[in-house]
Amino acid sequence: MSRRIPRIPPDRDLSIDFVRAICLPVVVLLHALQMGIAGEPLIAFNALAEWKPLTAITWVGMIMPTFFIAGGFAGITTWRRLQNRGETPGEYIRIRALRLARPVLLAMLGVLAVVGVMAACGADPEFLRTFAFRLAEPLWFIAVYAICTSFVPLMAWFHRRAAWTTYFTLAALVVAVDLTGRYLGWPLGALNWLFLWLFVQQLGFGVRDQWYSRRPRWLLLLLALVAYGLMCVAVFGMGYDPDLIANLNPPTVLLLLLGLAQVYLFTLLQPAIRALMRHRGALLVIGALGVYGMVIYLWHTVAMGVVVGIQLALGLPFPAVLTPDWWITRIPWILAIVAVIAVFCLVVPRIERLWPGERPRIMALWAAACATAMLVAAVGWVLTQGYLAPWTPLAILALAGAILWLTWGGPGPLRPADVHETADGAPPRV
Repeated sequence: MSRRIPRIPPDRDLSIDFVRAICLPVVVLLHALQMGIAGEPLIAFNALAEWKPLTAITWVGMIMPTFFIAGGFAGITTWRRLQNRGETPGEYIRIRALRLARPVLLAMLGVLAVVGVMAACGADPEFLRTFAFRLAEPLWFIAVYAICTSFVPLMAWFHRRAAWTTYFTLAALVVAVDLTGRYLGWPLGALNWLFLWLFVQQLGFGVRDQWYSRRPRWLLLLLALVAYGLMCVAVFGMGYDPDLIANLNPPTVLLLLLGLAQVYLFTLLQPAIRALMRHRGALLVIGALGVYGMVIYLWHTVAMGVVVGIQLALGLPFPAVLTPDWWITRIPWILAIVAVIAVFCLVVPRIERLWPGERPRIMALWAAACATAMLVAAVGWVLTQGYLAPWTPLAILALAGAILWLTWGGPGPLRPADVHETADGAPPRV
């Protein structure tokens, strides 16, 4: 890797790169520890489901709101840049969806290749089914992020014209959906996959426009404490699950409050983070995590598959989860996953460079939306049904079709040159 520090665009905030980068190891570590494999015959399951200390850890380690705040910052920055060059919402959605779809397809094929090799070597079919299903779980972020980023042009329009109304409306919708499901039993919780993450993404718009950094520091700290206090009220007074991971599906009001707390705390820490990012070493490390962020996020599941396959081939034991032996073996387990990820970081970008460039054809909004819907539907199918479900090959073909459509563009006229931007560097780089 070159040690030359690249030119930093004037509208880039390195504190955003920092928080996205440091969130990546947290995600990889959590998923690695959650992968439980045990039993006779072997099955795969969530190893931390009964580990009580995880509940307290999630109040610090649940960083998904930070990902979406950073994504909102990056999304509105890219949209404004493209808009200033005369680009349309359809073209913005096309660019962002394509930057997601291509890496996702390759990672899906990577998982299928690993599972296929394990099947060919005689692995138990039921184990492979449960294991492949576990490997699909991180795809939820891709599906939700693809939806939210496709709304950026519209939400930026609302943000410019009625910012406060937009914030309060989204927050009210989150609360209404959550409470009606909780107290009336209405099956509306899935709507908060949209309303909640759009709200948190909108917080990133506020970070971009320096809404919070203009507030007194004491007020930011007070607001963060109030948000955490309200979370305690919801847990101890209203019976919400204190495990914040359990509040992901469907998203609850706890994550809304956590998003508010995290945006205030991030703003408080921004000056210190920016000072740290003036050091060459920090800039190089964070830059590397940014460059390989999408590879790390998507391919760490493939890396887990490779390591488990090696364990099976060598006949290595799988200790009972949460026992002392299991915790001791988590050290070589995680180191092995990191080593395989490092190899993927060298190999996968070379493969990704083989993708053909986008055709310089204007893509209508409806076409970009349809292609994004194909992306979300394909990822959603694999997420909910697993890699080994009967219709998964068709879902992957649909994803490939979406990529071809997004690459080809149109229907619309050709233009003299392709003015598409590269991705904006978020880890995951989306």
